[in-house]
Amino acid sequence: MKYMILLMVFFVQITCFNKISFADESTDLLENQTQDVLKNFKGEPVIGDVQKAAIEYAEVHPDKIKHWRNAAKKQALLPNISMGLDRYLTDYWHWDSGTMPDTLQKGKDAVAWDVTMTWNMGELIWNSDQTSIDTRSKLMVELRDDIINEVTRTYFERRRLQIEILTSPPRDLKVSLEKELRLQELTADIDALTGGYFSGRLQE
Repeated sequence: MKYMILLMVFFVQITCFNKISFADESTDLLENQTQDVLKNFKGEPVIGDVQKAAIEYAEVHPDKIKHWRNAAKKQALLPNISMGLDRYLTDYWHWDSGTMPDTLQKGKDAVAWDVTMTWNMGELIWNSDQTSIDTRSKLMVELRDDIINEVTRTYFERRRLQIEILTSPPRDLKVSLEKELRLQELTADIDALTGGYFSGRLQE
């Protein structure tokens, strides 16, 4: 009886080992097949590059907000300049006070000018433009998020369609044309969001 039990345990272990080995082989095969399919897209730009191109095309890069804030701070270092010019017309024409008192004489042209420069050092701490920048910054972040979400969704919808065409090619001509047109449409959508960057990379 003891030997029977040991034999059964050994048989169960062998069976489990075979199942695990078969599962590992299946997993490896699936992984290899997956990588083989994805190799077809090695020449296409990755999603990170596409997102960056979309941000630059829409001019919503975070560095733009930093530039606004730095410019607002530096503005306080620039003075407000005002210039003034005065001409004294009263002394320009006058009656002769000497030997000919009834004669209107022309005197010297009296002109005075001044330049004033003022600084508002308080703007180094807080600039009134910061309120406007904060508002524009919030709107820009929302716009950037919308653009990233849209280009990401379109990019992977296009990729899923490519994989579907490769792994399950349509046998009906109409279905094949519809999928090809949809693929071109998604490519055009990405181009619209990136200023033609996507197609430009595909042609390289």
